Amino acid sequence: MLDDYDVEHSAPDWDLLGKAAQVYRVREFDSTDEVAAVAADLALSGGADRVLSFTEFSQFGAGYLAVLLGIGPADPLAHVAARDKRLMKARIAATGVRTTTWMSLPDPLAADAVGAAERLGFPLVIKPATGFGTHSTVRVDGPGMLAAALGDFTTRAPLKSRQLIAERFVPGRELHVDALWNGDEPLYFVISVYHAPRLSLVEGKWSGDEPVDGSRTLDPDDHPDLHARVLEMHRRVNRALGVHREATHLELFERPDGELIFSEVATRLGGGWIGGVLSEYLGYDVHRALAHALVHGEIPPTRPAHRHLGAVHLRPDRPGIITSMPTEAQMRQVDGVLHAQVLRSPGDHVDLTHPSDWCAFVVLGADSAAAYDALARRVVGELRIETEQQRGEPQC
Repeated sequence: MLDDYDVEHSAPDWDLLGKAAQVYRVREFDSTDEVAAVAADLALSGGADRVLSFTEFSQFGAGYLAVLLGIGPADPLAHVAARDKRLMKARIAATGVRTTTWMSLPDPLAADAVGAAERLGFPLVIKPATGFGTHSTVRVDGPGMLAAALGDFTTRAPLKSRQLIAERFVPGRELHVDALWNGDEPLYFVISVYHAPRLSLVEGKWSGDEPVDGSRTLDPDDHPDLHARVLEMHRRVNRALGVHREATHLELFERPDGELIFSEVATRLGGGWIGGVLSEYLGYDVHRALAHALVHGEIPPTRPAHRHLGAVHLRPDRPGIITSMPTEAQMRQVDGVLHAQVLRSPGDHVDLTHPSDWCAFVVLGADSAAAYDALARRVVGELRIETEQQRGEPQC
């Protein structure tokens, strides 16, 4: 099932799709009447064994389709808990996993919304309950900012729900975990640390000389205790949400004292540069691993390209019109660059109001942590994206 965004932006392989028994086109995955029509046609043609979501925005539709076909979990809210951060955190906290301290703001303009949020304590993070990629995420440092933040809060398309979640800010390192599961065991399990917390990019706290946007893997031999603790946390998260055989992307914080705090999880591949890093970790395309796992319950042996892997999002220093940027060929010529992907072109406008305003990714590999760090700094120095601000555009 493809939606209009897939067709317009994801370059579907129509020759490959022509080998499928049926391909359904819908305007959007959140359209209940379109998903119901697909369910009806599938039911008439013999039903389905399994529904798999590959993207953030197909998660609700995929879960709804599975419920309609009678092949989803017994709990009809299970797929909602994989997107709605409030339901997700409530279920996960019930297993004993420490989550961020939070509260629901179903109506941010309600008379008691400001007072209720204040009781969490500052600093606070306000974001959509079903958001993604730090879109429409705001840090609030004190009472004077809260009323304005809630009153002016806007959600970016394609988010539809206006319900929010408020969370107490957690200091420390921000990690992400990308895994593929067969029951309680991961077929691959990769922990990475973001070069800088994602929210700092929203606030404009970065230097053009540092690889702040991206992440690097943490080798299990170098961090055995962290891997053991994160694996145990993830298994509890999976049990709370009914994850059995699917890919997951989990985010958590490691406080300065080493305590792990769950943030959120999605039952899909990580976005941005993560697929490219996973493919280099596996030694083959990560989508092949997904297909293999779904059919066989296992994946081919992994052949990591390097012991230390990661990626940098090449991000201009300021918003504006792109005046120059390296080509993919130029990126791949840099020693240590394993893969490159360009998503913008000269003449495009970037506003940098959220971290997922992607321009270009480079996947990197090195045989030591020190060599990786040096490579990342060299790459952001050599591979520059330049912009020119338009008149009246705010300074970054």
